[in-house]
Amino acid sequence: MASINILPAGPVRIRFEKRGSMKFISHLDLQRTMNTAFNRAALPVWYTEGFNPHKKLVFALPLPIGAESVCELLDFKITEMTAADEIVSRLNAAFSPELNVFEAYVPTSKFSEIGWAEYAVTSDELVGRDISPLAASPLIVRKRTKSGEKDLDIAPLMRDLRLEGDTLTMLLSAEPDSYINPDYPLRCLGISDYSVIRREIFFKDGKTSFR
Repeated sequence: MASINILPAGPVRIRFEKRGSMKFISHLDLQRTMNTAFNRAALPVWYTEGFNPHKKLVFALPLPIGAESVCELLDFKITEMTAADEIVSRLNAAFSPELNVFEAYVPTSKFSEIGWAEYAVTSDELVGRDISPLAASPLIVRKRTKSGEKDLDIAPLMRDLRLEGDTLTMLLSAEPDSYINPDYPLRCLGISDYSVIRREIFFKDGKTSFR
C-alpha cells in the first residue's frame, strides 16, 4: 500500500501552472482568483489576526501579463495536518482548468533565494535572427520600478541564450533589484509578435532548480 504524504500544520508550498487565457490576468487578479478558489477548496488555511483577518498567500515571482508558466510557486500555512494529495485535489477542483496544481510540500527554502528564471519565447520573427546583440554590453532598456523609471544594462543579467528555429530560450535574472521581464530582450531585437512561457525557476547559482 502506498504511503500517504501528510503535511504538518505550518507552511505549505504549491507548484502550479498558469496557462491559456489565464495568462491575460494581472498578478492582482490572480491573487483575487486564488483567494476565491481557496475559499471553495475549504482547506484549513491559517488566517492573520487583528481587525481584518485574511489568508496570507505569498507568490514567488510576479508573472508578466501575457506569459504562461509551468513553474509558479505559492506559499501559505495550514492549521492542521493534511495530506499533500488532498491539498492538490481540492485546489484543482476549485481552480479553472487553466490553473493546475502539480504538487504540495513543506518548503525548505525562501523566495529570497531565487536568482534566475528560464523562459522560452516562440515567434516566427525569430527564425534566422541574429541574437548576438543581446550579449553586447551595455544593452540599455528603460525599466519601471517602484521609485520611478531607470536605465538598466540587461546584458549581464541574461544567461544561456539559445535560438533553435523559432524558439529562443533565455535564463533571466529574477532578483528583486534586477528582475528582467522577458519583454526587454525581445524589444531590443525588435520582436513584437511572440508567445512566452516560464519553464523553471533557479537558485542564485542559475543551475539548481528552486523548490
